[in-house]
Amino acid sequence: MTLKETALLLKEIDRFFPERLNLDKDMAKSWHRLLESQAYEEVVARLDEYAVSNKYPPLIYDLYEKPRPERKKFGLSQIDKWEAEASGGPIQS
Repeated sequence: MTLKETALLLKEIDRFFPERLNLDKDMAKSWHRLLESQAYEEVVARLDEYAVSNKYPPLIYDLYEKPRPERKKFGLSQIDKWEAEASGGPIQS
């Protein structure tokens, strides 16, 4: 996410939750520092989901996609290895 997209995100949050945020450059920079690794479209989709069920503005925590270790190939291959060892069957690669 770019700094400009972060500013757009904050404006969108302000539209959903008027007068609850102090929008300034420092806030945009702070949010961008934490959200720059996130995809803008995905964060906006999470904001939309959040906004329909909450009456308070989101925190970064609410919009950030947390890493899921089960998505890593290594993690899945390690689980496959453990299952094979536990069952006495062959290890699939």
